[in-house]
Amino acid sequence: MHDVDELAAGYAAGELSPVEATRAALDRIRALDGELGAFVLVDEEGALEQARASEDRWRRGTAYGPLDGVPASIKDLSLVVGWPTRKGSLTTSDAPATEDSPVVARLREAGSVLIGKTTTPEQGWKGLCDSPLTGDTRNPWDPTRTPGGSSGGASVAAITGMASLNVGSDGGGSIRMPSAFCGTFGLKATHARVPLYPPGGSGLLSHVGPITRTVRDCAHMMAAIAQPDSREIYPTQRDPRSWLDGLEDGVAGLRVAYSPTYGGASVDPQVAEAVRRTVGLLEAHGAIVEEEDPGHPDCRDAFLVLWDAALGRIVDPLTDEQRALCDPGLVATWERGRELTAFDFLEADSVRAAATLAFNDVLSRYDVIVSPAVTTLAFPLGSDVADPATQTHWVDWTPFTYPINMTRHPAAAVPIGLSQEGLPMALQVVGAHFDERTVLRVSRAIEKTQPFSIWRSEREL
Repeated sequence: MHDVDELAAGYAAGELSPVEATRAALDRIRALDGELGAFVLVDEEGALEQARASEDRWRRGTAYGPLDGVPASIKDLSLVVGWPTRKGSLTTSDAPATEDSPVVARLREAGSVLIGKTTTPEQGWKGLCDSPLTGDTRNPWDPTRTPGGSSGGASVAAITGMASLNVGSDGGGSIRMPSAFCGTFGLKATHARVPLYPPGGSGLLSHVGPITRTVRDCAHMMAAIAQPDSREIYPTQRDPRSWLDGLEDGVAGLRVAYSPTYGGASVDPQVAEAVRRTVGLLEAHGAIVEEEDPGHPDCRDAFLVLWDAALGRIVDPLTDEQRALCDPGLVATWERGRELTAFDFLEADSVRAAATLAFNDVLSRYDVIVSPAVTTLAFPLGSDVADPATQTHWVDWTPFTYPINMTRHPAAAVPIGLSQEGLPMALQVVGAHFDERTVLRVSRAIEKTQPFSIWRSEREL
């Protein structure tokens, strides 16, 4: 599968065609998606119509930019004109949306070819990707295992070549968890850097952003989607700098805080060793690395208060008959949320504030914090937890991701190789607020020191 730079150069030279690229993506969907279940909707006719229009622009020298004609998928929590928004739920309807979410509008304006909508657990409630509406989405590296979630369909689409650009969303790690399990690159930018509309059900925890195969593709995608929109209720200012500026500058002289456990998380030994090895590569390339934990308070219970309250509000208006159609885990979330008080919520928000200050302190002394992305390898389908003997909720295997939703810092999941079982492993890079460019710079350095092509060649997807 070609990356954005290759596609744009090929389109400009007349050596590649947006129509050919779109047909190739659709062929991949037809060949693989019956088993993997990444898409809930594929609009072949509409995609080819967009691709033909893009091809005409390239021929006339009026292409909108490097994303013109590049196939893109949209997670089925975002609005796309003419397509339904089912959210993985049997309680939603097939009524088509009448407006685009900001991220969709920006991709459309960039000329990207919107090919379809990818799967999500019901209402995006958990870090897996099964739902009452679509069943299981499967991990391409081992279809008996989960791809992670909630943007599981988007990560599967990215790694298998079903789409080059993939929109995910992230309330507790939902871009980074499936990226870690599938071997894709995923970025959760600073809160509201990529505008979100309709407003996220989980409030300040909610983010939307890119999942791609490469860091450069992500940077190209951010150039399109990280634009202010009046519908974002927590707006940020326009940033005129190029998202490619500094991307290739390497890590020499950068200060890296290496936190192997965030103060006590139990990490799979293979993942822990892969992260250590990668941190050593950063140091060998000139980074100044010191081991330091963020020192944040235990966020688990506070996160679940904020999460249960948010998801509970979504479920509360449903009838008993509708709730009977829902994922039982989502209903249990609603039941917990109903018991919460305003005092509980404010206490949880005070923990969020304390965690933010703790990460701010570390990031005032270091350029980035590097850690594992998740504690585990992708685990078998049929369970919401990696180890039922010690874990009771999906947050128990992802203690590196959900605190960063609470603090609203930018964070990326970066692939760093395959385990002995042939499953992807990943680390997380966290940066200061609105410093996505340093996160991307460090991620690109990792990508260059251990190119994806080397470890992915062990099993081409």
